[in-house]
Amino acid sequence: MTQRFIPVAFDPGTYVHGDITLPRVDAIAAKDTSGRLWLATTNLDPNQPIEIEASLAGLTAKSASGETLTAPKVDSINSFDAPNSVIPKAVSPKVQGGRLTLKVELKSVTVVSIE
Repeated sequence: MTQRFIPVAFDPGTYVHGDITLPRVDAIAAKDTSGRLWLATTNLDPNQPIEIEASLAGLTAKSASGETLTAPKVDSINSFDAPNSVIPKAVSPKVQGGRLTLKVELKSVTVVSIE
């Protein structure tokens, strides 16, 4: 499948831990050959979720759906004793008036498909 990367402009904010400062949020977008827009966001902050409101300029969006991957702790892993510590969960972004609104959980990666 051929995808075309779409530029994403945003203020990432900052996350500070000790003497380390990182962008709090990262995002990338691509459009696939069927015209569906994919938006992937990462929230590095282990303490605060974020609300994203994105302009969907040039796209007549009707719906959006997606999944987020997060866990109870930053270093959580799946194991034989706890096989479901890190599992994807459905998210329900809202699309209205050319805008997408999405809550991105703390310490998570979220991918949304916009049609």
